[in-house]
Amino acid sequence: MKIDVFFEPEPTFSRRVNKLNGTFHFAKLLKYLDEATTTTNEDETGETKVNISFTSDISEFQNNHICVIRISDLVGYRSFVFEKIDAHLQILEQLGVQQVIINNPTRILLSNLEQRSDLIVHNKLPFKKSSITKIDSLVRDLNSQIIGQDIAKTAIHRKLIVQHVRTGDKPLVLMFYGNPGIGKTEVAKVMAKSLFGTNKIIREQMSMTAGTASAEYFKATGHSENSFSKVLLNRKSNILLLDEFSLAPAYIQTSFYQLFDEGKYVDQNFSVDMRNSIIICTSNFTSKKQMKNFISPALYSRFDAVIPFVDFTPEEKIEVANRIVDSYLKSGKIRSQYIKLIDVNNVKEHVHQMVQHFSNFRAIRNLVEDIIADELIGNSEWED
Repeated sequence: MKIDVFFEPEPTFSRRVNKLNGTFHFAKLLKYLDEATTTTNEDETGETKVNISFTSDISEFQNNHICVIRISDLVGYRSFVFEKIDAHLQILEQLGVQQVIINNPTRILLSNLEQRSDLIVHNKLPFKKSSITKIDSLVRDLNSQIIGQDIAKTAIHRKLIVQHVRTGDKPLVLMFYGNPGIGKTEVAKVMAKSLFGTNKIIREQMSMTAGTASAEYFKATGHSENSFSKVLLNRKSNILLLDEFSLAPAYIQTSFYQLFDEGKYVDQNFSVDMRNSIIICTSNFTSKKQMKNFISPALYSRFDAVIPFVDFTPEEKIEVANRIVDSYLKSGKIRSQYIKLIDVNNVKEHVHQMVQHFSNFRAIRNLVEDIIADELIGNSEWED
């Protein structure tokens, strides 16, 4: 019997399985086994053999030759199932199963399979380093989409080149720091879209990590629980955003030493390959000295770059405001019957008069929304 292990996101694995004929899910077999009678004995070689007597129809398992094991299907089962996988594999062989396909096995399950000669682990590196072509494309996207932050853009470009040319596949670990609402998170999203073709990034709010629930999430106490490692296993890009990392408790920060160093995230249940990843930590502190009071020297030294994000200049505030106004009127954020009632030049003129009193993107966006509302309220054609 052939055993294939695939470390890949569940949707990718599902597409792989859907192309196959003659499959059944291991979780369904376990339900049948709960009702069956099982006995064990030793053969002439001293090996333990499992004999099973089913009490219900098992034709589904006998007529299909591929067993699919997904950890997400085994939420209701304890790790005992993984510890006794040899016994279950014997049963599958008795049923005539020719192949077992496993997605993202737990560490216990994989360790109990490693001695088998019929095991093949497909552990291809899930994400490659960013090519020079993609890095150049990112630079163009950052310049066109992110207002200001020239120092940050230059530092990011430099470090991406460093990651590309160096040997090995260690993650690139960056710390973005500066006041809120000036582009740190938006830069991370642009990087994901440009480098990996998706704006879906894994984003964790680290300032909220405290207490037992967070400890279990980042360190995991059971394979059936929601965990950070499961989120990483199913990521769509190789960019990880850890917001307000410096405010995470020390016992949570220690979970990231191996990830920052080796590109591997390990908890009690899973080991996740994060090589070649780009890990972006953010902080709303405005100086390195402030951050160092909240991050241990050992962890701080693991950042490849600590990159400042500076406040908008007066000219940049006007540019931000203009882009927000244009996006509201051209992107479908306002119902079409109201757009015709808005004098764009009048809105921008009022925004320009007030925008210097506001410090970040969110505040400027709220200003734009209020002025657009005032423009509509003052229009004689305004109606529901």
